[in-house]
Amino acid sequence: MALPAAIVISLYTVLVFYFQKKPLSFLQNSIVFMIITIAAKNYTTIMTLQLKLFKLTEDSLLFLFFLLHRDIIGPVIVLIFINVFLGTATWKKKVFIFIGMFLSLQLMDILSLLFAVVTYTKWKLLYAGIANSAFLIFGLGLAGGVKYLNREHSV
Repeated sequence: MALPAAIVISLYTVLVFYFQKKPLSFLQNSIVFMIITIAAKNYTTIMTLQLKLFKLTEDSLLFLFFLLHRDIIGPVIVLIFINVFLGTATWKKKVFIFIGMFLSLQLMDILSLLFAVVTYTKWKLLYAGIANSAFLIFGLGLAGGVKYLNREHSV
């Protein structure tokens, strides 16, 4: 049940990202996607292997759920957040967008817990929420940096 759910969620997130209006170019989105994916891989590696804050499943199908979550769903949700955030004008809408994307990342963490993909040993859902909000803010700062570099090199 977990793997079909992850495939459907990943397809929907990619389709939403594909059809949305994007203020960033394809190259800028690609750079942000790659850096967010690398950061997510490093984050999970440090948390599981070095700090042993949570434990991953040994089941290969459930591990595919984890890989889809870490490598596709999470970074694409961050990209959707960045492009919608940069395309809105009012701060009220930006706050609602942040809350919505934060809740979608939290929902993916809850699904990982429900399907027993991840077992928290010294970790809590609150810490995951802090990490998810950090990923959203990091992605926003990264997009600003990429836009700044593009503006500097185009002049």
